[in-house]
Amino acid sequence: MIVNNWRDVISSPVIAGENKNWNIKELERILLNAIVSCSTHCLKKNNGSICTTLSGGLDSSFCLEEIRKSLGPDVKIHTFTTGGNKKHPDVISARKVSGLFKTIHNEFIPTPRHIQRAKEELFGKWKDEERRLGNVAVFLTYKLIASLGFKCVIAHDGIDELLGGYWEHRKHENGQEKIGAFKDLWGKLEKNHLILLERKAKHFGMEVIFPYLQKEVVDYIARIPVNDRTSFEVSKMPLRDIAKKYLPKTVIERKKRGFCDALDKK
Repeated sequence: MIVNNWRDVISSPVIAGENKNWNIKELERILLNAIVSCSTHCLKKNNGSICTTLSGGLDSSFCLEEIRKSLGPDVKIHTFTTGGNKKHPDVISARKVSGLFKTIHNEFIPTPRHIQRAKEELFGKWKDEERRLGNVAVFLTYKLIASLGFKCVIAHDGIDELLGGYWEHRKHENGQEKIGAFKDLWGKLEKNHLILLERKAKHFGMEVIFPYLQKEVVDYIARIPVNDRTSFEVSKMPLRDIAKKYLPKTVIERKKRGFCDALDKK
């Protein structure tokens, strides 16, 4: 099975006509194929183990569930969560999700000294790096993962841009404005997220792979009408519909967090 680099798909359109007869079961099959392909690749790179970040939210938890389901109970899955303290929402939720799917879970609560040293190293190396704590959280997490000998890590970027995971997607009632928001945020994905993640992973001698950015996934979702992807009330509707068969309601309905505010103290 071929694993696409994000560069193979980033020039693909996020809106490619409308397939009004799209099928939720077909989307689930495509997502599973992508996750299995990336997991198999990760297993080979990591000598038989899976390594993935885990926020305890919808995207990472669904991916983890599909990995465990497809690979079986005996494969070692190492999950990594970074938070500002032990009561950070990501830390609490990820701990519960890890327990559901029997992972080897790593919680990392950086000290102020960890954070300061990471800032010096990160912003000293890349002058164009935006000075946000979210970037520091990624840097520290990847540093920890690499220190344990992993060569490949699974990340979950791209599905927000594809299925409308941001308020910017949802706030527009006008169809053309909503389409414009999808195109705008998809266009920013490379510069604002993917390049930054990839260079941090490479800095520590790792590869980062994205199940939600596999070509078949992107091509299929691009033809789902935008109003079937997200609404004013609910984001990423197709993924939520699929995940409700496998994940607790608390995970599916959990407010979005992630690396952007992982080091918040609350």
